[in-house]
Amino acid sequence: MQQPSDGIDVLPPEKIAFIAYNVGVFESVQKFGALITSGKITGGMDPDKVAELLENTPAFYDSEMIAQLVNGMLAQSSGMTVGRVTAAQVDNVIRQLKAAGVRLSR
Repeated sequence: MQQPSDGIDVLPPEKIAFIAYNVGVFESVQKFGALITSGKITGGMDPDKVAELLENTPAFYDSEMIAQLVNGMLAQSSGMTVGRVTAAQVDNVIRQLKAAGVRLSR
């Protein structure tokens, strides 16, 4: 349950984790997809080279895009304990991830 604190929504830990997980999945899928379709990743490649390519590959997304994707997924699932996600909540989680030292393309 959210509780306002100085104008900022305080998200429950499970919602923060859910949003952070989905940001990571979206970024990874986008990067892998771009590298595979461009032919830069092929079968049998050295994992270190793949990691280097992933690190140097940009990904494009914004908070609204992530919120819409997550909400679309939630609409297809029943029994989820995490409610709808807003772009502001996604922004909040991205700021927390960056403050914790997580490297994101955005």
